Amino acid sequence: MCGFMKKFWLINGGYEKKLTTVNRSATNVDVRQAGKLASHQFSLVEKIAGAFGGLRLRFFPRRILVAGPYVGEFGHELMDWQPWVRAQIARHDEVHVITFPGRDYLYPGCKVHYHEVKLENAGYRHGRCTPRQLEQMARKKAAELGLKNYDVMTALHICTAYHRKFLLPAKFELLGQPPVSGQFRDVAFHFRQVQKEGPDQTRNYPPELCDRVVALCRAQNLRCFCVGHPRYAYCPAGVEDRRSEDLATSVAAIRAARLLAGELSGPMHLAQLSGVPILIWADGQWRIDGCLDWNVFRVPIYIIAKDTFRPDPDRVAGKIVEALADLRQRTDDFRQPACTLPK
Repeated sequence: MCGFMKKFWLINGGYEKKLTTVNRSATNVDVRQAGKLASHQFSLVEKIAGAFGGLRLRFFPRRILVAGPYVGEFGHELMDWQPWVRAQIARHDEVHVITFPGRDYLYPGCKVHYHEVKLENAGYRHGRCTPRQLEQMARKKAAELGLKNYDVMTALHICTAYHRKFLLPAKFELLGQPPVSGQFRDVAFHFRQVQKEGPDQTRNYPPELCDRVVALCRAQNLRCFCVGHPRYAYCPAGVEDRRSEDLATSVAAIRAARLLAGELSGPMHLAQLSGVPILIWADGQWRIDGCLDWNVFRVPIYIIAKDTFRPDPDRVAGKIVEALADLRQRTDDFRQPACTLPK
């Protein structure tokens, strides 16, 4: 996570907040430590090699760039990887990106290829693969494509906040457009339902609670639908299903909602990059802090809970109603954007 951005982007619902010291539970500490075991931990030697490699990419770029493979978490691909790849596009005649299927939309102007790493096995942060493994995969793909005299850019080159801040530039761009029809729904839901290898096996919101939240929102005459990947997100019966494997389709759906609600996961960060307010819950302040760090477009963030992945459905539905009322007021009845673009 980009710790260096805290001073500028620590926003909660449009209001600046100071970080407070939080006594994290032993469970959260254990999960964080276990999460490290499910991802590659870059050594000092690797970080130094990544720094020198980043400098060479910045000042002596070759004509062709092979970026990836990216095999980490979706949220980190959104916030710690694709903006740095986008910044490289204008500096090369040809850019090849290797990533998960369906994510072509993140890399405009690039030739996108898919790797075979399964999301369930990818691990956390930037994934389990070592820098050497990533480079071998990149060069294998380059050989298949017949590429010569090319650069390779991997997670090694952006592996710390210092690499991302001082060595390579980033290009954050607002994703998507408002719906052409001008017809918005009140709230979109992302109900995470994925089982990944690693310690975080409690983050999925139980289907029976999802059903209850939707029923309560419908009782308030709220128009809603569900987004996410069809294999990794739940959609209650009878709810408009806008889940998709294609990221461009998902962004278009998110842009058609006044608010995206759900457990703090990758699609929430996708909404942040799309300028759409989010309503979230998580089981630790450190998770919330990461979301605040990544709020580059300053979208309003409504926090239901920071101590559980299973907030009460009545609490969730009530907070959704409150958030929509607040958004209506601060956006002049939804006539003004909810996000703020950096100058």
